[in-house]
Amino acid sequence: MAVDRTVAPPTTPFSHISLPAETVETLPNGVEFHVVNTGEQPISRLSLFWDGGTLDSTNPCVPGLMVEAMRGSTTGLTGAEIDDAVDFNGGRLAGRAADHYTGLDLISLNSRLGDLLPVLGEIATNADFPEEAVGVPARKASANRALQLSKVSYRAATRVRQAMQGAGHPASRVAMPDDFLAVTPAEVRRAYSSMCSCRKHAFLGGSFDETTIGRVREFLESLPASGQSPILVQPYSPEGVGRFFDEMPDAKQSAVSMALPAIGRNHPDYIALRLAVMALGGYFGSRLMSNIREEKGLTYGINAALLGNREGAYMEIDAQCDARSVEAVVEETRREILDLRSNPPRGAELNRLRLNAWSALASATDSSFGILDHYITRLLVGTPADYFRMQLDELEKLTPDRIAEVATSYLDPAMLRVSVCGAAGV
Repeated sequence: MAVDRTVAPPTTPFSHISLPAETVETLPNGVEFHVVNTGEQPISRLSLFWDGGTLDSTNPCVPGLMVEAMRGSTTGLTGAEIDDAVDFNGGRLAGRAADHYTGLDLISLNSRLGDLLPVLGEIATNADFPEEAVGVPARKASANRALQLSKVSYRAATRVRQAMQGAGHPASRVAMPDDFLAVTPAEVRRAYSSMCSCRKHAFLGGSFDETTIGRVREFLESLPASGQSPILVQPYSPEGVGRFFDEMPDAKQSAVSMALPAIGRNHPDYIALRLAVMALGGYFGSRLMSNIREEKGLTYGINAALLGNREGAYMEIDAQCDARSVEAVVEETRREILDLRSNPPRGAELNRLRLNAWSALASATDSSFGILDHYITRLLVGTPADYFRMQLDELEKLTPDRIAEVATSYLDPAMLRVSVCGAAGV
């Protein structure tokens, strides 16, 4: 039968969504071991984190280079041997440096995990950081930062985030390309030695039996013992309302980033405010997209998000446009914020918003690794223990009045800090 593509397909309301539970145990050596056994295929991901990240380092370049260089060589294995072992066993190994945590992710078939855990153990305890192991990621990071600095979007967003974080805050530091090249192996070794003595957190996700769990537990218990490593959180101290301009004479477009301080993740209104920001500019059918992109054609895309972590939170709005359209984008954004306060989503618009938010939550439970990431995010940014359920509860009771209430309380367009990067005099 022919499909009539002029008629939208029927939709089915979401059934009950729930997040599978994790099990947590503290091992004798102090490692906090999280297990989320929810997959369908015999594949596992082991994510190992140490306390301490970029905001805790005196040099923000070091943690990221360290996690890349850790697999470059150990006292027992050369870099080539590490790569061969990972590739031969069909594994994938990657590092990550977050604000307050530094981690390694190992993805493997359960049948190959026994061959890969000793390699991970070598990297996690015996990395030795020869010159080239540090030099390669340093050159890569330097080139990537140079590329970022050539983009108006990166520079505009960076400046407005600095205004949200405050002058002198560790998060507001921006490493230059030469800063990465100046990092020495000795500096990385000192950071690695310090990291190895910190508290460890391990997350195992996928589909596995008790044999696999026991094998991972045995591996984790073999790691050096560590004590408590309290995370030192320095709250944001936002700059006052202002406007910032970064000139790039050869830029073909201008980037506009706007932000204002917001309540933190543990505030009872945070989730409702997040949904209000989503209505403003958090998905393709949002008000900023409908007005500024579709109706007025001022930009190809514009988005808004509520960004929260342990230090604090802020709403950020980003767009790129012709330099001659900057003022119109800013003023239309201010107008949309005011309209959200007085004329919140109702009817079909409210339903679209709720479906978009439900879809995002449903997708988080769609894969075993997605579920694992939810629990890891709780560690990395400090979401409440029952954050998933809290989001579902807020969606169930979401009303136009609730959106208007939080938008009026926390979204004041007069408080926007505005950052523009692009050509001047257009």
